[in-house]
Amino acid sequence: MGRNIAKVRQAKSLTQKELAEKAGISLSYLKKIEKGHYKKPHIKTLSIIANALETDLRKLWEEE
Repeated sequence: MGRNIAKVRQAKSLTQKELAEKAGISLSYLKKIEKGHYKKPHIKTLSIIANALETDLRKLWEEE
């Protein structure tokens, strides 16, 4: 899931810092999610990230 978030973020030309700010989460937390340290982040957090990326939550859940 972290890889999917990173792929979508990069496709939208956002840095990790920009996405973290847009989503209202800490940069360190976003980095850990993208690196896979949190295999299943809370659904609310994922929803916030998906909204910040202007994408469907299901896109973040797709198989990597």
